[in-house]
Formats: sequence, C-alpha cells, structure tokens
Amino acid sequence: MIQQSNRYLTKSRFKEGLECFTKLYYTRKTNEYANQSLDDPFLKALANGGFQVGELAKFLFCDNPVEEKITIDTLNYEEALQETNSRLNSHSNKKIIAEAAFKHNNLFIRADIIVIEGKTINLYEVKAKSTSSEDGIETYLSNNNKPKEKIRSNWISYLYDLAFQKYVISKALPDYKVNAYMIMPNKDKTTSIEGLNQLFQIDKSSGQTKIIIPKGLKREELGNSILEIVNFDDIVDKIWHTYEVPTTLPEKYNFETFIKLCEEKYVKDERIFAPITTNCKKCSYYKKANENNSLKSGFIECWKNATNYSEELLNKDLVIDLWNQNVDKFIKEGVYLLGSINPESISETKSKNAIIEINNGLSSSDRKKMQATKAKQNDSSYYFDKTGFDDEMKQWKYPFHMIDFETSTVSLPFHKNKRPYQGIAFQFSHHIIHENGNIEHANQFIHFEKGVYPNLEFIKALKKSLSNDDGTIFRYHNHENNYLNMIYRQIEIGEIEVEENEKLDLLNFIKSVTNGGSRAMVDLYKVVSSYYYEPSTKGKNGLKYILPAIIYNSDYLRAKYSCKGIYGKDLAIKSLNFEDQKWIDAAYQNDPYKTLPKILENQIGDNIDKLEIDIDGISDGGAALTAYNFLQYTNISHEEKMLIKDGLLRYCELDTMAMVMLLEGLINLKENNN
Repeated sequence: MIQQSNRYLTKSRFKEGLECFTKLYYTRKTNEYANQSLDDPFLKALANGGFQVGELAKFLFCDNPVEEKITIDTLNYEEALQETNSRLNSHSNKKIIAEAAFKHNNLFIRADIIVIEGKTINLYEVKAKSTSSEDGIETYLSNNNKPKEKIRSNWISYLYDLAFQKYVISKALPDYKVNAYMIMPNKDKTTSIEGLNQLFQIDKSSGQTKIIIPKGLKREELGNSILEIVNFDDIVDKIWHTYEVPTTLPEKYNFETFIKLCEEKYVKDERIFAPITTNCKKCSYYKKANENNSLKSGFIECWKNATNYSEELLNKDLVIDLWNQNVDKFIKEGVYLLGSINPESISETKSKNAIIEINNGLSSSDRKKMQATKAKQNDSSYYFDKTGFDDEMKQWKYPFHMIDFETSTVSLPFHKNKRPYQGIAFQFSHHIIHENGNIEHANQFIHFEKGVYPNLEFIKALKKSLSNDDGTIFRYHNHENNYLNMIYRQIEIGEIEVEENEKLDLLNFIKSVTNGGSRAMVDLYKVVSSYYYEPSTKGKNGLKYILPAIIYNSDYLRAKYSCKGIYGKDLAIKSLNFEDQKWIDAAYQNDPYKTLPKILENQIGDNIDKLEIDIDGISDGGAALTAYNFLQYTNISHEEKMLIKDGLLRYCELDTMAMVMLLEGLINLKENNN
C-alpha cells in the first residue's frame, strides 16, 4: 500500500499523465524544468470564461450561493477536507457544496459542485465547453455499439477527468451512490436578460483569482438558464470497465490499474519514459533559445532516452518538424531527424489544417518533400516560384487592401436573446498599398465598451473603409472570412437587428468579399504556401513565422524599415498609432513583433503570450482577445483602459503592416528573379 504523503495525484495531474505519462515526472517542478504552458488561473479565466460559468452554475442549485455560503474557499488541502467532512456530517436533508474535497490514499480532488440527498451524491463538473441541444451519444463516442467503440479525442480529457473524480469520491465514500454530470453552456440557448456577462467580474487583487458577484444577486434575476446538465454515468461506467485507457504507454491498462500506476509513480517521483510520437510537437516542457540556462528541457531528456542522440543533434530539425504530417511511421522506423527522411516516402495526408492549393503552386505534398529535401541536403536557401507568383499577381487590382480582425468569444452572452460563445469582432486594422508605391494605415476600428455587442458597428465601419474603390483585399488565413460569414448569418436571421435597406447592403457587401464573391479576399497564407518556402520557418506558415523569414531574404525590406523617419503619424508611411516606428532592429532579432511593448504589463504581460494557440498558419491573437476580456471583466481605471486600448491599436496595426511588408518582400523577390 502506498504511504501517505503530501504529493497528491490531483485531477489536473492525472490529466497530464493521461496526455503523456512522462509529464507526471516533469509537472510542478518549476525550478527544475522549463514549461511553456500557461499556469495562471486568472489569465485562463480571461481566455475561456471557465470561472464565470462555474459561478453561474451554482445558481442552478440554490437561490443565492454567496449568502448561502455553499463554497469551500480555502486552498489548503487538509482544511478543505476537514470542512467537507464537517458539512457531510451535518443534519441537513440536502447538502450543496461547491469545491468539496475528497481523498483516497494519495488521490485528491476538488469537485466543482456536489448535491447530497440521503446516500446519493450527484457530482457536477462545470466546463466552459459548449454543448448543443442536439448532441447525442455520437457527439462523445465514435463507432458507437461497434467493436472499436471509443471516446472521441476531443472529449477524452473532459470525460476521463469526470471518471477520475467519480472514482475518488466512490472510494472515499463507499457507502454512497455517486452520479456523474457535466454542466456546460448550451450554444442553442439564449439569455433572457441584458448584461449577463457583466454580473460575474474577475478579480485578482488578493492574489487569488475570484469572481465578484453583485451583493444579493438571486437566481430569478438571471433569467432563463443558458446551461445544460448532461449525465455521463453510462460513459463513465464504460471508462471504468470496458475501454482501454488511451495512454501514451505501450502497455494496455484498464482504468483502475492506470490510476494506481499514476499514483505510485507520481508519489514516488519516478519517471517512466513514454515512447516519442508526433504528439511530442505539442510538449510544453522545452526551453526557448533565450531561456534560463539552469532549467532543463524535459523534451530533450525524452528524446535523448529514445534516440541516444546528443543534445546538440536534437537541437537540429527533427522529424516532428515536418509540416502538417503525422510522423509516427518514421519514428517507428528509427528516423528521428528531418534530414534523415527519404522525401519520396512522404505521402499526401488529409488534415483539417491542409491548405487549398491555388493555380500551379506547390501542393502540400510538394511542400513537405521540399522541406525534407532541403534538410537532407543542408540547404538553407529559400524557394520562390517567380512565375507562379507573377501569374497570381496579375489577377490583383490596385490599390491593395490589407485587413486583420481581433475577435473574442465569451461563454456568457452580453445581451438579451444572445447565445453563449457568439463571436465578437471588436477590432480591425486596414492598410493600403497604392499603385504608385505609397503606403498608408488608412483606417481602424476598436470597440471595447463594457457589455456592448460591437458586431454591427464593426461591419458597418469595415464596409465604409473598403468601399472607396474595388481594389483587391487581402487577409491572412481563414479567420476574417469565417467571422464575416458568421456576421452574415447573424444579420440574415435577425440576431443583429438592422433596417431592411441597410440589411441588404451589408449582406451584399459581405457576400462580395468572402469566398466565391465578386471581390473575394485573397488569402496571403495560400499565396505563401504555394509560392514561397524558407527553411528557417521549419515548415510553419503563420504570419509571425513568415515575416522574419521574408525580412531575412529581402535586402529591400531591411534597408527600408531598419531606420527611423519612415513610419509614423506625420511620416512617409502614414500611421494612426505610431509616432516614428523602426520596424527592423537587430536588437529585436529583426522581428517587428518583438519591437512592440506588451499590451498588459507586469506578470500578466510576461505570461500572456502563452495564451496564443500555436496552430500552423493561424495567428490567434491570444494577447488581444485576453486584453479585450480583461477590459470586459475587471474593474480598472480610465487611465489603464486607455493604455490597453493604445496597446491593442498598435498590436492590430502591426498585423496589417506585417502583411504589407510580406507582400512588398514577395514582390521584391519577384523583381530580383527576373
């Protein structure tokens, strides 16, 4: 039997072990191993609204959760256990407890909400993950009622978390029957009140992230519920007794055996190396180039163990750097370095992130083969298809318009008759390149007033900004197109109310600039993917990777933007937010994005970049959406608001200026390759 210790296997650590068993050894060792994942509950709350959904869920079970003091606030494990036991032993017929603590051996959980009646415990796990009224068992399971039935990959973390909690409670209180539920925002439901999101403000003034609720707020004031309660006992039972655990270890485990293995190895602080796979690409336990040298890289230690390669060799391009490809086949064959791949062995694979090729440019398969070939030949030269790009450019019309949106989705709706997770377009930037070579930051829009849904004003401002001519409009990847289509649907079905004549004008405008329209936006991501490749990007095509690459390849860009007196409010290239900006500076590794100050300062600013989703080709704008949510959900001074507003404006302006520099660089490469 495992001895009691202070090293508890919590549900978050269990989920890490499920994701990759070796992470159990690296987790919580902040002074020993580098970790690039975000571990700040305040920023996570800003990013996904989980804390706010959690507080709203409490009103499903009582009229006034604050006055009724259903929450156990202490963060101390032992105090939480004592308080939970005290409430369990009270004489109330029905007990409602939020953040109840349970322990079995060295397993420890805090349950979001439990409701106890007699010898039955209903366990409710609150998730800021949307559900739908139409969701059935197929939402959660693939191959339902077939031999290969299993949990869908996007639900594994959530359902195994719930199964783990039910397991711990059942072991801690064997005389009780435990039922397992999730509470999630239902994206099909609409709120019946104004300003629901403003009733749950986030506060960190005490050092602990809390949700501040208006004093005396009662359930009846929240209108109809937008939350859905879903029972998962049948699936949890299959997790316990039927399914093999989807672990990264080569051995097969049932649920209880796997928990015991996690518990034993975590408590004893013993490491088991899981096999290396394509998923190592998502590992957070790695060191950045400029990071504290005293910290170790868990990623390198895993790969050293599997390959017997030196750290120097493992800092070269690895097989997992191959763009948009599952490389498990190569790893099983002992191929660990990108340069060791036989390019002809790379087959076309389907991926949700795959590009749609245009004209006669590189296919995704061609691009991967080129990446492997250049690595094999140690060839650091760039590739540029001058003819293909030239043909593409002949279809464009001056003036060129660069647009970029900053957006957010919030779990709790702003307005009456709005649904959870409706997209919010709160900002855009617009640069123009004229035929004579003049460049200007022509327009911008920002709206962050608390509780105001800005999408109508956003689309009206965008239409006005782009309607002065019929020049080609450029975006970078799918984000802008997707949001415009979303706003189209909102206007069409009346979620955004607008006069009939203006409604038709706005719908026609959106239809004209989105895919298939007469003035459909050109996706520079597809242009880059088809005609330009730079080995230093390691196959990534996101704007923040491509911009430094094109700057490196273009003497023209470096000469133009590496000095003052060019870009600013009263300078040759007109800016709306910068006085005199030097974009290319060796002190910032010639990366324009590194020249910007943080939108939010201090610890928030230091951690906020970790919120950005690192999906190839998508600049997620994690800093911008978090800053926007910060303005919505925290109480700060007017001066602080203006500082954040200025930061957001500069951030978004650079996104469209980056597109300008990219296009200038590609045109320069075309001219130099005549």
